[in-house]
Amino acid sequence: MIVVIVLVQVEAKTVEAASKAIEEAEYVKNVHVVTGPYDIIAYAELPSRSKFRRLVSDIHDAPGVVRTETCVSI
Repeated sequence: MIVVIVLVQVEAKTVEAASKAIEEAEYVKNVHVVTGPYDIIAYAELPSRSKFRRLVSDIHDAPGVVRTETCVSI
């Protein structure tokens, strides 16, 4: 299993819609709205590396997402 943490910045007033959409993405286990340089932190568990691109794509498709930073456990 591959653990992925995605830090997400969104446009103003889109945090709620973005967090709901990210929660529905396949493999996402937890989503937290946070303060600081990022607006949302998503925690995902992937069965294999081949699912990584889909996860990132699903998160980028959420409303208002402008930037992500992805951390993969090693």
